Amino acid sequence: MRKMIPAKQLAALALAAIALGASAKEWKEVTIAMDATYPPFESVGPDGKLVGFEVDLSNALCEELKLKCKLVNVAFDALIPGLVTKKSDALITSLNINEDRKRVIDFSEPYYRMENRFVAKKGANIPISREGLKGKKIAVQAGTAQASYVRKFYGDIADVKYYQGASEPYLELLSGRADLHFGFVVQINDSFLSKDGKGYEFVGPSVSGKDDKTLGEGVAVAVRKDDKELKALFNQGLQSLRKNGTLKKINDKYFPFTLVVD
Repeated sequence: MRKMIPAKQLAALALAAIALGASAKEWKEVTIAMDATYPPFESVGPDGKLVGFEVDLSNALCEELKLKCKLVNVAFDALIPGLVTKKSDALITSLNINEDRKRVIDFSEPYYRMENRFVAKKGANIPISREGLKGKKIAVQAGTAQASYVRKFYGDIADVKYYQGASEPYLELLSGRADLHFGFVVQINDSFLSKDGKGYEFVGPSVSGKDDKTLGEGVAVAVRKDDKELKALFNQGLQSLRKNGTLKKINDKYFPFTLVVD
């Protein structure tokens, strides 16, 4: 799961964005940055090229909009600072829209929502409710929207355990030190259920930012606040890819779930 950038750091970036400003322009070339350490959304293939869902999406958007695009791999913590300081023009890298980020940068309409579920041992029969989770040990990755959601709804009745690494909650499940983990369905499926977690299963309903804004308002293309024309272009491109079925085709290439926004 993508971690959240601290609010103090975002506040400093907001001031930098105001100071730099931007002027209207006709977009023909765009540099798109992404953190290629997040398969199957974006990663570096054996040949050194960027691959993944958002790589395909970026290329499809650029083709649809007739833009000359350069895709660059940037460390996650440097993504928003690089956008603000004009090292890149857009971010397509599973950034969930939230209030802190909106104070610094702007977003297109969402192209997918992070669907999240609990996972537990098969046959555990744990009801996903405040009563069902009372006293249960829930492992989550610290600094994520998923951790904030669990803390908000179950922090007072469950034993919520926080871990820095994305894989640590899975180890806690396997060792029996945790009863459940709550996270993004794609990561749980790809990194756990399809590998060491074959004795585990999703439990309870899927929840996203549609259900509670703690989980974000949806994943979108990030642009600078003053680049209204570029935001409009990406919205136009997303609408076209949605209508012609390309967005759904890219989704189905990578996921057994429908994540893209209709």
